[in-house]
Amino acid sequence: MKKVYVDNHKLMYHPERTKEWLEKGDCPPIYVEIGPTDACNHKCVFCALDYLDCQGKYINTEIMLQALKDMAEKGVKSIMFGGEGEPFLHKDICLFTNKAKEYGLDISFTTNGTFFNKPKIEQCLHNISWIKFSIDAGTPESYAEVHGTNKEDFEKLMTNIQDAVEHRKQNNIKTTIGAQCLIIPQAIESIANLAERLKQIGVDYLILKPYSKHPQSINEFIINPEEYNQLEESLKKFHSNDFKIIFRKATIERMDTERDYHECHGTSFMALIDARGNVIPCNLFYNNEEFTYGNLNQQSFSEIWKGEKRKQVLERLRQKGISECRNGCRLDSTNRYLHRLKNPHEHDNFI
Repeated sequence: MKKVYVDNHKLMYHPERTKEWLEKGDCPPIYVEIGPTDACNHKCVFCALDYLDCQGKYINTEIMLQALKDMAEKGVKSIMFGGEGEPFLHKDICLFTNKAKEYGLDISFTTNGTFFNKPKIEQCLHNISWIKFSIDAGTPESYAEVHGTNKEDFEKLMTNIQDAVEHRKQNNIKTTIGAQCLIIPQAIESIANLAERLKQIGVDYLILKPYSKHPQSINEFIINPEEYNQLEESLKKFHSNDFKIIFRKATIERMDTERDYHECHGTSFMALIDARGNVIPCNLFYNNEEFTYGNLNQQSFSEIWKGEKRKQVLERLRQKGISECRNGCRLDSTNRYLHRLKNPHEHDNFI
C-alpha cells in the first residue's frame, strides 16, 4: 500500500516552483480544487458551507474542459474534485476526469460516494490517483443523522465502496481508496463500527479529522481533548499494514499553536474554482466578489491567474492578514514552511 501523507505539505518535492515563488513572489499553482456543482444530496450537520445559498448550479462542460487543458499547459499538476456540493452529481464528471488525465493532470476526489456507482467506477476509477469518501458515522442511524439523509444511503455507500475496491483488484488499478471521518459528538460512538466495516471491505485508510469551524458557518461542535485520546486508543486494534488508521494529531496540535506567519503565502500554490466558474483563493471566499480573481466564463484560467484583478485581490489579502482565517487551515503547514524560507532561523544551515 502507498503511504498516505496528511498533516503536512509537499512543497519540498517541488523545488523549482518554490524557487520561482521565492524569486518572483508568485508562481503557477500546483493544485486546484474544483466544485463542478453546488448541488448536494446530503445536508450534513457539520457542513462548513451551510451559509451559502446553493441553487443547484453546474459548471459548463465546455468551459471546464477548456480550463483543464489550459491549467495543464500552464503548470498545474493536480486537481481535486470536491467543492461546495457533491461532484458526482455533475453529468459529465467522468468526462472531466478522463480528459484531465489525458491532459497530464493527476486527479483526486472528495465525495460522499452515494453516486459513485458501478458505471462511474468503470468509466473513470483507472484515471483517479486517490478517492476519499466522507463518512462521518458508522451505523445507518447515526449516518442518517449526521449526513442529513436517509438510512438507506449508508448501505448504498458501502456497496459503492465495495464495488470500487473489487474493480480496482480485478483490473490491477493503482488508485488509493480511503475514507475520512470528522470527529464530532454525534459520530464518536459509531466510529469503531465504521473502522471495522471499512477494513473488512478492503479500504486503504481511515482518516480521523478534527472539527474546525469555518468563520461564516452557523454550526459549531466542541470535543473534549480527552475524547480524542480515548478514540485513538480504541481504534488501534484496527490499524494494520493493509488498513491505516490516520489520526490527525499534528493538525490538532497546530490548531492550539500560535501561528508564526502573518500573511497567507500558500495562495500562490493553490486555487479553488466554484460551480459558477469563479476562481478564488480558498474556501473563505465563496460568493465574495471582492476576493474573486475572475470567472472562467469570461477569461481563461491563465488569463485570470496573471490578471490585474488577482494582483489586487492578493494585495487585499496581504493587508487583511490571517486573523480571520480558520484554525487548522489546509495551508497552515505550507505557510509555516514558506515563512521559514523567507525568514530563516539562525542555525538552519546546520543540516
